[in-house]
Amino acid sequence: MKIETLKLWEDRDDVELTTFLTMPNPDFPGNAPKPAVIVCPGGAYQSCPRHGDEGDPVAMAFAMDGYQAFVLEYSVETRAPKVKSQFPAQMLEYGKAILAIREHAVEWNVDVDRISIIGFSAGGHMCATIAARWNDGLLAEKFGVPAQYFRPLTAMLIYPITDFVLQSECWKGQKIMSEMNETVFGLYEPDLEKLEDASPVRYVTEDCPPVFLAAAQDDGLVTVENTLVMAQALQKAGVPYEVHIFRYGDHGFGMGRNLTEAYRTDKSHACAGWLPMAKTFLMHQAAPETTEYEANVFAQFENFPK
Repeated sequence: MKIETLKLWEDRDDVELTTFLTMPNPDFPGNAPKPAVIVCPGGAYQSCPRHGDEGDPVAMAFAMDGYQAFVLEYSVETRAPKVKSQFPAQMLEYGKAILAIREHAVEWNVDVDRISIIGFSAGGHMCATIAARWNDGLLAEKFGVPAQYFRPLTAMLIYPITDFVLQSECWKGQKIMSEMNETVFGLYEPDLEKLEDASPVRYVTEDCPPVFLAAAQDDGLVTVENTLVMAQALQKAGVPYEVHIFRYGDHGFGMGRNLTEAYRTDKSHACAGWLPMAKTFLMHQAAPETTEYEANVFAQFENFPK
């Protein structure tokens, strides 16, 4: 496996793309370009721990299933000046990552038409925004390429923030709210217009790619309603999606393993089930022929709505 880290901006050490690539073996057939996944860890836009349970291990899990995987370490306040870490700087870094992958597509054996994204918590907010707003002009104008370059094949959102209006009510009076608000908005108390503008749920259209959602009902940090309202918006827009709400897991369950004895699969939480579910969902997008459609048994009835 080829693991290397690239700087996305020449003058910065904090924004990086790390590769987890299975390189073609010239002695064997079947070296067609592979679908890819970009992993975006969480951290309230205050940190972006690549080596944590939402970074490298996730990339490795997808790499084991034949995807070319990447981890994007985007701008966060603890590693960059506020002027450079304020949202939507992270969107531009996603755009830079996509263009880097496209530039190295042959070398890295990547199918550029099958690049998906997965994000956790704040990374989930970032990926939800990409899914909902990839074609709003920001990326195309910044980099001078067609907007279609930036459309992900699939977006996988794990306990994401999708509605800042909703989340601000849950965080009212908490320190994390003011810290994240300052990073995202540049203000401790943004007005309603700014909260709505940073909420990807309000920008979902039929152009949104298929979305996989997972969260825990007992999430004590990012209310599970963020996931539910996103699913509702996708339903209204006619976008394919799948949503899984686990009874327990709280926030930041990552791979769902026991934190101190991850090798003990008998101690895994039920929320660990999100990973194989997400892989199946992604497989159906990367290889549509793997999807089996059930015949509509109710269509035989005369009065059934067509």
